[in-house]
Amino acid sequence: MPSALSVAVGHRFRDVQQRNFGRPGLEWIVKDCLTGTDGIAYARLVCASDTSQLKTLSVAVLGERGRFERIAG
Repeated sequence: MPSALSVAVGHRFRDVQQRNFGRPGLEWIVKDCLTGTDGIAYARLVCASDTSQLKTLSVAVLGERGRFERIAG
């Protein structure tokens, strides 16, 4: 079982799933951290290259190696 991922405001993640024509995945910045009414930890993310793109993902999804990687910065 993977260890718990520590996520805080300002952390950056890159989507590592395959994209068309070998383009790198989008970079996302944690805007907010919260716990849902279901007791699950979530992170609100904003796209670094287009701040109009927002998404909310569970911290568990951010910790999946095949989906996202934490990047310095």
